[in-house]
Amino acid sequence: MKSPRCSRKGHGIRKQKSLKQARDEDGNLVYYEDTHRTIDDVWRLPYIMPADKKQKLDFDTQKPETLLERVILSSTKPNALVLDVFGGSGTTAAVAEKLGRRWITTDMGKAACMIMRKRLIDQDAKPFLFQHIGDYQVEQMRSTMGSRFRIGDLAEIVLGLYGTLPLPAEENPNKNMGRLQGSKTLVLADSPNKMTGLATLRRAIEIRDNLMGGWDKVVILGWNFSPTIGHDIEALGQGDSLEVLVIPPDLLDRLKKKGKKLKPDEVRFSSLQYLKLGNIKRKATSDKESLTVALDNYVLLSPDALNLDEKNKSKLEQVVNDDPLALIEYWSVDPDYDGEVFRSVWQDYRGNTENDDDPYHVVTTAQLTGLPKKEGKRRVCVRVVDVFGFEAEATIEVA
Repeated sequence: MKSPRCSRKGHGIRKQKSLKQARDEDGNLVYYEDTHRTIDDVWRLPYIMPADKKQKLDFDTQKPETLLERVILSSTKPNALVLDVFGGSGTTAAVAEKLGRRWITTDMGKAACMIMRKRLIDQDAKPFLFQHIGDYQVEQMRSTMGSRFRIGDLAEIVLGLYGTLPLPAEENPNKNMGRLQGSKTLVLADSPNKMTGLATLRRAIEIRDNLMGGWDKVVILGWNFSPTIGHDIEALGQGDSLEVLVIPPDLLDRLKKKGKKLKPDEVRFSSLQYLKLGNIKRKATSDKESLTVALDNYVLLSPDALNLDEKNKSKLEQVVNDDPLALIEYWSVDPDYDGEVFRSVWQDYRGNTENDDDPYHVVTTAQLTGLPKKEGKRRVCVRVVDVFGFEAEATIEVA
């Protein structure tokens, strides 16, 4: 049944009339007939049915796909570029992919990025690039300390919480180095606006060997790490004279709450997480190859570095000891890694029951078949993301 027509200027009743939606002066939904090709004043938004397990991701701000279909179809043409800078659960990217549009989506939350990536993989999206960019710690400190904040200020705070003594100003113009009292240990706080990787390690070793006559050891405190950091540390072969520790992810939140009242004994700087691979088998036929890649172990950074209460820390420690691979949320394999761009050919994630019937674990062995035959060694790269959003990587050459 049609409701009374809403009074609108410039809309008479003509031939080829269409029904439009609007609100009357009391806010009630009404309909009127119109010949103009305009968008309705009111859209009755669809919603995700609770029983729709395929679409429902339990993400607070998730939008229904039918809504994004309407928006994208009404405003773009095939192969257009769609941008969503608040990606959330990834509905915009997922729908754009289905409708033949190119897309870019971003989000500051690691959980959101993981959900988006899994969602796109699950719908067999074309290959896409996943990158970490941004200066989250810097922006957060600016909001806490004001516009006069400088990177060196944060480094100075971090070094103080680690318990270092300052170096002479002429040797430490950036205020990012200190020393441990009673030893010849140099401590370097890396910048929060870049990834701690091989270049940082080499620079730290050079400083250790040359600054102020040299030091026995250098400790690097980092915020963000390249996926290859574990492999890079091992390859440099520095032993105990080089150590890399993680600045607690919740440190800025705690500084915002406590400020200068935060004491060094309240902050734990923990070791890096890393991945160990198991057996890697390569088998060739006349024109194709198969590859078997197994996970052996995953070592998480200390639970003390995570923002958990004591009860949950205890539970996490038990999982770390009994079933460390259960911490892996997602992992993927590039069988021909070029050292620059990671191209995932195989992947599995928690909740995916196509590879096994266990929704709470990933499979620990990947079977890649039908690979193009290749002469010489294969450089195989494996990347994992754990349930906390931390990433690790392992690379191996297979004859």
